[in-house]
Amino acid sequence: MRKLLAVCTACTAFFMAACGNSRSNSFVTGQYYYPTQEESESAAGNAETDCTESSSTQEETLGTDAFLITENNMQEECIILEQIASGKQYMYYYSVTTQFLDKYGNRAAVSEFEPGRVITVGKKDIEGRLMQAQLSDAVWEYPDVTRYSVDEERGVFVIADTNYSYDPDVFVHSDGSRLRLSDLTQLDTLRIVGVGKKILSISVTTGHGELQLTNTEIFEGSFIQIGNKIFSEITSNMKMELPEGIYTVAVANNGYGGSTEIQIKRGTETLLDLDTLKGEGPKVGNILFAVDVAGAILQIDGKTVDYSQEVPLQYGVHTLTVTADSYDTYSKKLFVNSEKATIVIGLSGEGSATTANTTSADDATTDANNSSTTDSATGAGNLAGSLAGGHSAGTANSGTATNATSEAELDAIVESLLEDEEDDSKTDYLSTLTELLESLTNSN
Repeated sequence: MRKLLAVCTACTAFFMAACGNSRSNSFVTGQYYYPTQEESESAAGNAETDCTESSSTQEETLGTDAFLITENNMQEECIILEQIASGKQYMYYYSVTTQFLDKYGNRAAVSEFEPGRVITVGKKDIEGRLMQAQLSDAVWEYPDVTRYSVDEERGVFVIADTNYSYDPDVFVHSDGSRLRLSDLTQLDTLRIVGVGKKILSISVTTGHGELQLTNTEIFEGSFIQIGNKIFSEITSNMKMELPEGIYTVAVANNGYGGSTEIQIKRGTETLLDLDTLKGEGPKVGNILFAVDVAGAILQIDGKTVDYSQEVPLQYGVHTLTVTADSYDTYSKKLFVNSEKATIVIGLSGEGSATTANTTSADDATTDANNSSTTDSATGAGNLAGSLAGGHSAGTANSGTATNATSEAELDAIVESLLEDEEDDSKTDYLSTLTELLESLTNSN
């Protein structure tokens, strides 16, 4: 009786420990992991039940050898699996001799066997330790899903324009934690695994966190620039949701401003005190403007400026307007937050009027390849346009302007001239602009 009691106690301790504690030299694997009450009697009487047992509730397209990874503890070398056909959970230990294979049968790193992926279980040693596991080729994986929506009332998950079904208890996972579908946001990037039109698991590969601004008074009404694509108008002690990652953040207003680097962590709040970026002021940035049309008139805050040389502008937001005969008016908001910058402006062909956008004068020379519209944050709206060469009314219309140049051609010319300028510090901006305009004329 004492021996029987000792055996029962040892089994109970094993299940309670799971992957969390160090294991002894002698162990048994392939057991049910946290069996349901309905299964507990049979599990107790059959402690070494094999994971490949048959099930009457198996999926139509997946056999009993398909398992969903719910946890992989690489420190303890322990993996917990859920049999897709039955929903039963199993636990296996593995070792350095275990073969981990991709779906093509090639060797793979154990780190690739992440929660949410589907595998097949191969050989076990005499102690029940896992000797081989392979990523299943019977399922599909979408590794970087950003365009999705969920209709929980109908049980429909939409990826792009395709509807998929899912079970109410579908496996949703992020950084070691189980989530609900309602925890997902459009800022998250997902890896989705499924079979046919059914989703088996959803894993957050890039999550989101919050940025909390404090001491915003001096910058309210201006903009905050986060990375190269996110602009948002600053309001009192505002809070923003952002994808996790490392960003350079810049603020500027009324001659004050600065920049710093922040890290947004998944599921956490990052505080940023704008007083630390205020600095001494008023600060002035010296901005060079290159316009691809000779004789164009450039105005800053309604005043015509001579842009054949550097234009000193106080840190903050300014209105930038460029006009020329037979060309659309170019109008944007210019965000000055650095000591020096070059802004390249490409005018479009004849067309409709423009919508005002924001252009940033950042530390680096502006590149026409960065001409994507910036993303908004927390519903602030699209406040920023292309950093350079952005056409104010779409693509240039061929034949409507004799010396209109494409963004790519303009970018190549400007970059070449700027490189030459770096090599010869005596080259003034006026001569550089003259060369630019001559090149544009000759190319047409």
